[in-house]
Amino acid sequence: MGIVLSIECLMPELQSTVLLVEDEPLIRLFVAELLEDAGFKVIEAANATEALVLLEAGLEINVLLTDVDMPNGCNGFELAHKVHESWPGAEILIMSGRRWPAQGDLPQGAAFLAKPCPNEAIVSHVHSAAERSRRYLRQGELHSRPQESAKILPFPKTA
Repeated sequence: MGIVLSIECLMPELQSTVLLVEDEPLIRLFVAELLEDAGFKVIEAANATEALVLLEAGLEINVLLTDVDMPNGCNGFELAHKVHESWPGAEILIMSGRRWPAQGDLPQGAAFLAKPCPNEAIVSHVHSAAERSRRYLRQGELHSRPQESAKILPFPKTA
């Protein structure tokens, strides 16, 4: 039985930071642990207001992973637009099991993951988003970033 370590565990300077915004404590704990086990540094916020306070205080993130429906302040779609405008180096993933995005809800380049979402898919999408963020930040390409349309990724319901 071997030990599997990601390159981010071996080289902390390559570790990507994920801001996880989820109001349900058990879901937030589970997803944070899932991502930490995959080698990510995870900062948790219980709502959009907490997330914005962290970002405005100078927290540097690679990925915003947010739920949609949250108390106290704006919802995940509104948070995603604010982050897209003010912190363009962050990739954005939005998750919900209750509400699908309407036209204009997703900022350019964001992806929507429908809950329930398989654990492997969450890790895979966060990994891909983190790689894109690090690549653009490293190369200073924020202003020449390709304009990707938003994506909705449905997952089949599991029994």
